[in-house]
Amino acid sequence: MGVIFWLSSRTADQSSLQSGAILQWLTRIFGTGFFTDFIVRKSAHCLEYTGLCLLFNIALFQTKKKRKPILSIVFSSLYAVTDEIHQHFIEGRSCQFSDWAIDTLGAVLGAIAFLILFAVIRKHITKKSKFVDSKDN
Repeated sequence: MGVIFWLSSRTADQSSLQSGAILQWLTRIFGTGFFTDFIVRKSAHCLEYTGLCLLFNIALFQTKKKRKPILSIVFSSLYAVTDEIHQHFIEGRSCQFSDWAIDTLGAVLGAIAFLILFAVIRKHITKKSKFVDSKDN
């Protein structure tokens, strides 16, 4: 959340400089224009909240010992609302419903990633446990 807050605190010019290297690489592939800039900015929004929701899921699982993907999505989405409001007060930035929607989509992807990782880890642990049990018999 601190990293997202810091990134949102950057003015539009500072933000453009930060994403400049990625934007140059994509420009070589796709050319210049709105589309390339859109991909970089919106992908950043989505990935930030994918990570945030994944971390919320891990934290909730560690403390409650239950999977809570919906709650993690809600927490991430609510933080996205506060982030958009925060950006309204930063020079050259704006508060946009579309950014909140992309952030929330990222949160959904983070919850899905958690559920997949959880299932893979559980399957691995179960398989390992059965292997150890069979050696004992």
